[in-house]
Amino acid sequence: MDNPQKFSLERLSTPVKVAGALGLVGLAAAFIQLVPRELWFPCPIHSTTGFYCTGCGGQRWFSSLINGNFEAAWNYNQLLSLSPLLLLVYLGVSKLNPGRRTQLFLLGSLFVLLAAFTIWRNLPPQVNYLAN
Repeated sequence: MDNPQKFSLERLSTPVKVAGALGLVGLAAAFIQLVPRELWFPCPIHSTTGFYCTGCGGQRWFSSLINGNFEAAWNYNQLLSLSPLLLLVYLGVSKLNPGRRTQLFLLGSLFVLLAAFTIWRNLPPQVNYLAN
């Protein structure tokens, strides 16, 4: 039996979803700007293993981005910097060639990209920059 009181994202209108997303970005920006860097959330993967994950440097990337330091943002996390472009490629390929095979290809490509990026960012030039 369907419960009319049950919350579902599908029931929200697009403007409400956009407002919610912008609100979350605003909260993240306020956190980054107001909380000292020493109190930012540590990466659980890096804290546990000593390896940098695909998201490591994300808080510093966001801080650099909202402060207009695009070079530092790029150096902290190149994958996050390229994510708008990757999203456009995903949407374009999905629209041009819809279907399950395309979705599986794109998902597989994403996993390969994430694995390659994780390996690359744990090489000495990246490790030296992220350790600062």
